[in-house]
Amino acid sequence: MEGEVLVSAESEEKALAEVLGRLGVSREAVDYEVSSEPEDSLLPGATPQVEVRAWIRPEYIAEKAEAHLRRILDCMDVEYELSTSVDGRIIHLDVEAGDDSSILIGREGQNLAALQYLINRMVMRSGREAPMLLIDVEGYRAKQYEELESLVQRAVKRARETDNEIELDPM
Repeated sequence: MEGEVLVSAESEEKALAEVLGRLGVSREAVDYEVSSEPEDSLLPGATPQVEVRAWIRPEYIAEKAEAHLRRILDCMDVEYELSTSVDGRIIHLDVEAGDDSSILIGREGQNLAALQYLINRMVMRSGREAPMLLIDVEGYRAKQYEELESLVQRAVKRARETDNEIELDPM
């Protein structure tokens, strides 16, 4: 499974402590599975190892992210509705802010990108193992994605018609 950590130790407690240290989260933030070597397969005098496979629960991250985002939006005195959804290892926080949406999005999405970065840093202490967190305001990111898809489709069509490579601007 993507985003999981695998640790072997002499006991479940030691392995779990190492997992939590690597991920930089508390116990309630992870789900884990434990397996151990059958003692009859060990050499005489060998200590059996316990293997813990753990991953960060996306629901835990979603709750933390939503709480932080609500606090920030309340401090900004923004009228909003917030919905949270978890799709596998991707967390979506969608904000409906009406007239205040332009403040949250900013010029070319800069405020939205900064807000997403801030919430990510506040919530997640780990890297690749953590679920992905995406914040969208009034469907701005979804519209940007659709426009990007359309741009790519037009470039592909033009490349096929002209049989030339098409260079796109940096993304």
